[in-house]
Order: sequence, then C-alpha cells, then structure tokens
Amino acid sequence: METIFDHKPTHKELNDIRFDSLSFCQKFGIEITGTLTPELYKEHITEEFAYYDIACLFEFRGESDKAKSYWDRLPKEMAAGLGNDYLVEAI
Repeated sequence: METIFDHKPTHKELNDIRFDSLSFCQKFGIEITGTLTPELYKEHITEEFAYYDIACLFEFRGESDKAKSYWDRLPKEMAAGLGNDYLVEAI
C-alpha cells in the first residue's frame, strides 16, 4: 500500500501533517501507545487514511495537482477534511 513514506517526507513535513500518536488518534480514531513510528503507521493505517495523509503532504508542498489526484480517491466527506463528519441542526 502506498503511504506518505513512499514520497520521502522531511522531518518538517511530518510535523506539518501532524505525524504523532495523539494526532493519529484524533485524525483517524486509531490509538497508538508510545511513539508513532513509520513501521507502526504502516501497520495501522488504512488505504483511505493513507491517501488523506498523502494529499495533505502534497498540499503542504504546494503541489495542488498531485494533492487533487489523492483527494479524488477519497469519499467526498473525507476529501472535505477529517473532522467535518458532523451534522449541524438548528434547535
């Protein structure tokens, strides 16, 4: 499966896309105890979530066309950004 590590992210880029255990849990709902390593990432990430991170990586690199090719592989609700999966109702 393709992941961000196939695109040789720098340490700064990993920080930009929030590559750490807490953010991994907050973004994807996957809890990792301890330090998130590339090996643990690859073991636990799903294909859709991997595409999300790759799209984010290319966005941070300013490569919008490449990012779009990964956003297009995601369901519309994910392409809008994780965390936007809620319903707002007037009461």
